[in-house]
Amino acid sequence: MAKHHCPEVNLPPQALVLSVTPKPVSMAVKRVVAVLALATSFLATSVLGEEQAKCGQASYYPSEYACYNNKTLCPITFSLPTKPCGGGCYSPEQYSCEDETIKELPEATSPFTLTFSGVRKTFQNLNVKACGRYLAVGANARECHACTAAGGTNCGTYQNSTVLLPGGQMASDVPGHQYWYINPTDGILRYTEALAGNASLWNATIPGKEFAGQNVKVYENGLFTWTREDATTHWWMACLVTLPGGAVGTARSWRIYAPTYVNMERGDCELGRIFSKAVDRKAGVYKYP
Repeated sequence: MAKHHCPEVNLPPQALVLSVTPKPVSMAVKRVVAVLALATSFLATSVLGEEQAKCGQASYYPSEYACYNNKTLCPITFSLPTKPCGGGCYSPEQYSCEDETIKELPEATSPFTLTFSGVRKTFQNLNVKACGRYLAVGANARECHACTAAGGTNCGTYQNSTVLLPGGQMASDVPGHQYWYINPTDGILRYTEALAGNASLWNATIPGKEFAGQNVKVYENGLFTWTREDATTHWWMACLVTLPGGAVGTARSWRIYAPTYVNMERGDCELGRIFSKAVDRKAGVYKYP
């Protein structure tokens, strides 16, 4: 039997509501609500038959709420619990609690890696990897790097992880640099190609550089969020692709997409949130191929 929320649960106001706040009455808004409802249904399905617990006098489902001091319930969003503060609940990945006041975390100033955490357990805490100018997650997602000792480069100083910099640059040292961006055509999260040749010419002609870091807000050791004119979203989409040379359903990875209205019509994606973790600049690479 499907479970239902209990009427006696009295939740405090939330600092973070996992939804968007677009302009009212549009059909696009209805699609946003539908996608978020789908995410909730995924979670509900995974814990069908779950027993209720008690938080004070209130009954609740542990997969949906976290109980603090046996008196305060805060919702769990994308498998991560929110925390109580000053009569409300907040996401520690976007806010802090100081003197019972909820405050927004500072924006990122350090180089950072990314992890994707989805609704399903198999999509939680997945490292975001760069290869072939795409950012992806999953068992078959590749993490590519290249380095040549020509010109005195010490390739041994790099840790060869996928590292991004605030503002849209990748943590690579190839002449002309590389940049991460959301492709405005399809909403996919990509990075620019490392081109050979004159660095000044390279900088002037690189496709995608003009979109570097746009419409993304990154919190220091917190959320990696997508923004646009009519909404700010706290979630992303990991959409299935079959890699070249792999049979359908075998050699697969999940590329990262922004939840544009067009992308939300897809049926081959997992919803999740992306988190940044501050790291040393040399955790990156010489070049992302």
